[in-house]
Amino acid sequence: MTTFNSYLQGLRLAQVRVIFTLPPQLGRYDQPLAYIKWFTPLNTMDELTGMYIVSRSTRHHRRNAAIVPVEQIARSCHLMAKYSGSITEKGWTSDTVLELATQFYVNTYSSIELFLLIK
Repeated sequence: MTTFNSYLQGLRLAQVRVIFTLPPQLGRYDQPLAYIKWFTPLNTMDELTGMYIVSRSTRHHRRNAAIVPVEQIARSCHLMAKYSGSITEKGWTSDTVLELATQFYVNTYSSIELFLLIK
């Protein structure tokens, strides 16, 4: 099932890796920047859970990353690893699961505001 909610149009999920400012010698850009790693667009919804499924976005077999102004970050979200029952997944920890899992559910139930906006 593929759906797209108008509230989500134009939004993409990303993992913020670091927030930084540029030193003055690199030009005048006063706003903080964020180095992010993208996830795939919110196009696929799981019929059973009603949650979107995303994975890491890649370009040329590498994770798709960007530097964006912090003001373009809309909000935080909660991702849950999509477990397939593989023995290799038993090594996941809270510190490694975001790097090791291949697919994630976007947990729309973690925030009443997000739940109401998406549903």
